Amino acid sequence: MGVSEHKPRAENYKCTQFRYGGMYGNGMMGNYGGQYGHGGAESNFARLAEESSRGAFQSIESVVNAVTSVANMLSSTHNAVYSSFRAVIGVVEQLSRLKMQLSTVLLSLSIFKFIQRIWRYLLVVLRLKPANYASVEELAWGEIKQPYAGPPVINWPAIMFWMVALGGPWLIYKAISQMVRSVEESRKWATGTGAHYTALALYDFQASNDQELSFMNGEVLRVAPKEEQPRVRGWLLASSQEGDRVGLVPINYVKVVGRKSESPPPREPIDNLSRFEMSFRNPSQS
Repeated sequence: MGVSEHKPRAENYKCTQFRYGGMYGNGMMGNYGGQYGHGGAESNFARLAEESSRGAFQSIESVVNAVTSVANMLSSTHNAVYSSFRAVIGVVEQLSRLKMQLSTVLLSLSIFKFIQRIWRYLLVVLRLKPANYASVEELAWGEIKQPYAGPPVINWPAIMFWMVALGGPWLIYKAISQMVRSVEESRKWATGTGAHYTALALYDFQASNDQELSFMNGEVLRVAPKEEQPRVRGWLLASSQEGDRVGLVPINYVKVVGRKSESPPPREPIDNLSRFEMSFRNPSQS
């Protein structure tokens, strides 16, 4: 008996939310099928990478906004504390000047000078001070000229600033690199370099939206492994033989014919990173 020419009816799927490797859209079935055929593998990879990283960048933006708010709050607090500190310092400075003025007035009085001379003479007679006992002004000037050796001070704000300025971009670079690697790992099955199933199309199928994958009768498709399949009843996640189109296909339109651990890599690189690596490869090694 031959294959019936009557096409089975594709089952309608109600589950419109699934996550495939953390990369196909913001929790939705993201942009499969029709759009993959227009931009090529490179544009598909760029779009998938952009969509997969959108949530991460939104999280980073939220963190940056929170840090900015905290920084603004700390800046306002710093300005308020600094203004209060300057006000207190101004009051102390004015009191010091007032004290100096009062001292100058008192010292200008002859009677005070006379009492001061008697007091100095008594100190010298009692041998409490040397004969060349200096005046009050000279002693004060000598104390001012003595250098003050205080304890070393560590500039913690500067250290924290450089840690954030240098460590922040490095952490973002590591996060983006890990994200790109996870995207590349999750689409290995579509390019044939990872474990996948091989399926044969039994009928023609035209995608009705960008979540589905169009194919022709007799076309060979790659089916994602079980752990990568979305929870959509009656549909499979598959890709074209070239790996440039990915989408959902009705399970009763295809026939799984085998399982492959991996396939030979394509002759042409599928992304700019592969082209960059191949440009530096020794011709004798290829």
